[in-house]
Amino acid sequence: MSIWSVFLTLCFFLVPTQSFAEQMHLKVVQYPPLAYEEAGNLKGVAPEIVAKIQAMVQDTNTQELTPWLRAFKDTQSQPMHALFAIVRIPERENLFKWVGPIFGEDDYFFKRKGNPLVVKTLDDAKKVKRIAVRKDGYTHQALAAAGFTNLDVGPTYSTSFKKLAEGRVDLVLMGKKTHYYMVKRAGIDSDSFERTTCKFAGSTAWIAFSLDVPDSTIQKWQTALEQLKINGVYDEIMERNFKH
Repeated sequence: MSIWSVFLTLCFFLVPTQSFAEQMHLKVVQYPPLAYEEAGNLKGVAPEIVAKIQAMVQDTNTQELTPWLRAFKDTQSQPMHALFAIVRIPERENLFKWVGPIFGEDDYFFKRKGNPLVVKTLDDAKKVKRIAVRKDGYTHQALAAAGFTNLDVGPTYSTSFKKLAEGRVDLVLMGKKTHYYMVKRAGIDSDSFERTTCKFAGSTAWIAFSLDVPDSTIQKWQTALEQLKINGVYDEIMERNFKH
């Protein structure tokens, strides 16, 4: 065992323990392969990692698949809530307390396959007619903050992909690693799309907690996550969920 591993283990047991009888509302947002429901069961990177953390910190609360907007709003306005997975960006920094990252990737603009549209720079992307985004999602908030005014706002990522496949929008911003799974989950052939050479940014997905959650709980969860990364469990979960 490395010195760093020993240090984290000591920190883990020294952090004050939360009251495990305390109710925590764990909201899971569908974002394949990070989180999705299959045959009534929650699957994916985020639920697996959170379940491992829960076992380590003795948290017995139930994970609940929740629509994005409701989970996003409830975690800001209701006590003792956690939302995962959510991209951490400056516009959200002070809305939550954070544990992570549990995932990271680069995000590119995708176009419909065969579309002669050339998008090499962000200025090119700002000049297209419509870019589909999910309301108050990472792509919506990040692109708006970057000065994009050509956003076509919809309720889900699936609607964004369908609009792109049907030629109703010009671009969708998607993750280099996750786009295949998200598009497939929406019932669309991933070969319908083509990744442009325009990278918007790198993004990381986190567990977001409501601001009333004790700092001791945040520290306990963060330390548990770091242990999962050191002992190889995190890598096993990633490899199992990213087979494409």
